[in-house]
Amino acid sequence: MLVAFDTIFDQCAIAVMTADGQMIYDKSVAGSRGQTEIILPMLDEALNELGIDVKEVLAWAFNRGPGAFSGIRINTAVVQALSVANDAPCVGISSLKALAYALISKKNLPNNSRITSVIDARQNQVYAGDFVLADGALVAKDEYLLDYDSVVVSDVIVGNGADLIQSTAQKLNLEPTAYHIAQLAYPIWQAGGAVSAEQALPVYLRHNAWKTLAEQGKKQAN
Repeated sequence: MLVAFDTIFDQCAIAVMTADGQMIYDKSVAGSRGQTEIILPMLDEALNELGIDVKEVLAWAFNRGPGAFSGIRINTAVVQALSVANDAPCVGISSLKALAYALISKKNLPNNSRITSVIDARQNQVYAGDFVLADGALVAKDEYLLDYDSVVVSDVIVGNGADLIQSTAQKLNLEPTAYHIAQLAYPIWQAGGAVSAEQALPVYLRHNAWKTLAEQGKKQAN
């Protein structure tokens, strides 16, 4: 059994997959506040509904970021704690790759399509990730910070930062859920790519995240 979490895309979301790849649970609750108090009761609800003991979970998947700092922190801390408590490994999935995966799950794109996922990072920047669709699989190229109004050459731009950059590509604003996290994590887990709690690390891209939060608070106070 694999359980996937997301608390980054303004939601609390949980999905559950069986060891043979069947999605048996998928639920999302919109909202970016109170996630710490919501996500664990959601897990209890999912396991109770499915009649599964937490000890039966063999892997924990999570959105590792980049994205909202508090969401990443909650996601990572919950999965690390559950991993240690239940001796089950973790699989971290890029929020940018989840965006690209949500896109190809919804829209048929030709082979070798270039996809750029873009999430508003505030402070006049976006988190961006480049991917290529190769024979139905997403191949990750790079993840980076990009200034607002930068020019991006791609075939499709996806995410809430799409209108913050310049591009002639088609633009779509989608939000992945734990369903997409689980779908991406499953083959990694099956291939033996899951890691220990100590190695289940978040990705912020912006290295001075703590300073950034303090600066944001100072600006709001002024």
